Amino acid sequence: MSSKTTRIRLLVIAWLLLVGGAVAIGVSNMQTDLGTKAEDALAGAGISAGVEVSGRDVTLTGSAGDQARAETLVGGISGVRAVSWVDQAESDSTPTAAPTTTTTAPPPTTTQTVAPSTLPPINDDAEGNLSRLDARLEGGQLILRGTIPSAEAAAGLEYVADLIYAPLLDNQLVVDQETVPASWVPRVAEAIAVLPIVGTSGLTIVGEDATLFGYAPTEERLAQLQGALAQALGPDVTLESQVEVTGLAPPSINAEVPGNGVITVSGTVPSQAIVDFAMNLAVTSYGAENVVNELEIDPGVDTTFSLFRLPLVFPAFEPFPVWDVQIYDNVISGQLLNGASFASGSAQLTPALLQLMPVGAGILTRNPTLLLTVEGHTDSIGSAEDNQALSVARAEAARGWFIEAGIDPARVFAVGYGETRPIADNETEEGRAQNRRVEFRLGPPE
Repeated sequence: MSSKTTRIRLLVIAWLLLVGGAVAIGVSNMQTDLGTKAEDALAGAGISAGVEVSGRDVTLTGSAGDQARAETLVGGISGVRAVSWVDQAESDSTPTAAPTTTTTAPPPTTTQTVAPSTLPPINDDAEGNLSRLDARLEGGQLILRGTIPSAEAAAGLEYVADLIYAPLLDNQLVVDQETVPASWVPRVAEAIAVLPIVGTSGLTIVGEDATLFGYAPTEERLAQLQGALAQALGPDVTLESQVEVTGLAPPSINAEVPGNGVITVSGTVPSQAIVDFAMNLAVTSYGAENVVNELEIDPGVDTTFSLFRLPLVFPAFEPFPVWDVQIYDNVISGQLLNGASFASGSAQLTPALLQLMPVGAGILTRNPTLLLTVEGHTDSIGSAEDNQALSVARAEAARGWFIEAGIDPARVFAVGYGETRPIADNETEEGRAQNRRVEFRLGPPE
C-alpha cells in the first residue's frame, strides 16, 4: 500500500473513532484473491458456478436455481463490489450476451426513497480552467462532479468513494490535464471521506476557495466536520462554512433476526423515505411475509449517514440465523450467532463455516472502528478441561482466518467457553451439533 493510501485510511479511521460512524472503508488487501475466495465459498455451499473477476466485480455463471444463494455468498466476501449472474443455459446458447448486473446489496428504489434535495444544486458551469470539485451527500447518496488534472488523485478518490458510499454513489469527476493544479487535489479523497460526519453536507472547491454547506445536528458535530475538512484540504485552501445547526436529536435504527427467519426493524427515523429504504431491503432479503416494521417517524431527529448504511447489510447477514445490529447516533453494536457447526472433537473450520466467514470479514472491513470477539463453544462430550481447550482452539481458528483475510489482529479477539453455554439439548446428536459452534459478537470480550 502506498503512503498516500495509508494516509487516507488513517484520516478516515480517525474521524470514525471521533464520531463512532458505521461507514464502509477498506483494508489493504481488499482486491486480493477474490476469485479464490469466491470459488471456496461456492464450493463450501455445494454450488457449481464459474467465476470471473474484473477488478472488484465478480461474474458468476451457473444454474438459475443457484443464483440467489450464489449472489448472497459472493456478495458477502470482503472486497467484492458487485456480482453479475449469467444463466448457464443462456451462456451456452448466446455466448456474447451481456450479463445482468446487480449490486451486492441492491436498494430496490434508491432514487425514489430519498426526499427532495434541500442542498443547493451543483453548478456544472466551468469557471475557467481551475481545478474544481462539487460534492453532495444527501439521503445516503454521494454525488460528485468537477475537473482535476491528476489521474492518480481521481483514482484515489474513486477507490475511497466506492468503499464508503457504494452502491449509493454517482461519481462523474473528470480528469483534464489542462486544468490548473490546486494544492488540495492530491488529498481530494480525504476531503470527501469526512463528509458523513454530518448526514447532509456539501462541498464546493474552485481553485483554492472552498465552501462547506449542509445541516449539522450540533455545534460539536459541525466543529468536527470543519476540523477534519481543514486538515484534509490543507493550509492553502480558504474554507468558508455555511452549515446550519439544526439541534435535531439523534435517530436510532435496529434490526433483529431471532432465529425464526423473521426480521424486525425498529427505531426512530426522520422520514417515510428512510422507512421505505429499510423495508425494501428487508423484503429483498427475507420476503415480505417475514418482515416486521416497527419503525417510528419523528421529524425531530437527524438524518444521519448510518440510517442508509445499516439496511445495506441485510442481504449479507441473511446466512446467519440469529443476529441483531443497532445504531444510535452513528454508534454500531450487535452480534451474529450460530452460523454453522464444527465436527465433533475438531477445531477445523467446516465448509459451511467458511461460507459465512467472509460476511464477518466484510463487516469489519467496512466498519474499521469495530472490534470483533469470536466465541468458541463445544458440546458436553468429553471432560470439561478438554472442552475448554477445544473451544479456545475453535475461536482461535476463526480468528486466524480473519487475520489471513487482512483484518488487523488487534481488532479480533478469541474466547473459549467450553461446554458452559449450550443453546440446545446435549442429550441428542442434533443438539450437540448446534452446540459445537463459534459465535461472533461485535465489540471486545465480555
